[in-house]
Amino acid sequence: MKTLITVPMKDPTASKMRLSGTLTNTARAGLARFLFQRTLVFLKPVAVQSGADLAVVTESAEVASIARAHGCVMIDEPKGTDLSGAVSQAGRYAAAQGYNRLCIIPADLAAPWQGDLIRFLHSRAAVTICPSVDLGTNALLVSPPDAIIFRYGISSAQRHGEAAKSRGLTPVFMPLKSLVFDIDNAACLSRAMKEVPILAEVYV
Repeated sequence: MKTLITVPMKDPTASKMRLSGTLTNTARAGLARFLFQRTLVFLKPVAVQSGADLAVVTESAEVASIARAHGCVMIDEPKGTDLSGAVSQAGRYAAAQGYNRLCIIPADLAAPWQGDLIRFLHSRAAVTICPSVDLGTNALLVSPPDAIIFRYGISSAQRHGEAAKSRGLTPVFMPLKSLVFDIDNAACLSRAMKEVPILAEVYV
């Protein structure tokens, strides 16, 4: 099974907007940039061990430069699209390139474990969803890459499940401890700093 692991990423200056009241613009962009690079470092050995390729979908020149430096496949995101649009573009690319599966991982997981992601990638369901603590989608694995219509946003884990059922597919929900926490707001950031103290150095 040929798998493409893909990270959607906005330009750092446009990322983490829900932290605007907590961090300065410079600190917010710095945090987004740090988390993105940290995610790529985390994913590279997992991709190698799983026999997968690693890609980034973005419309940001800065993000593309960072991704290329890490040896990632680049997928150009159409300008002005939202997260669902970016992931849909990744799905089209993966299908066109002959990948059997598409795995979407966000760039802002707080403290991911390689073992959890490898377990997630071992799923053979057509649609596998790791929900976040607020019922977003923190990891998504679909086979084939265009198996469903992507529906990111509020309660997207449930919406992705419904999208699978609408195609006659049975979704598998796989909440994995280290993948359920991302950094979207001040409470998430505070929690993440306790688990990953180096985060404090990014925004202080």
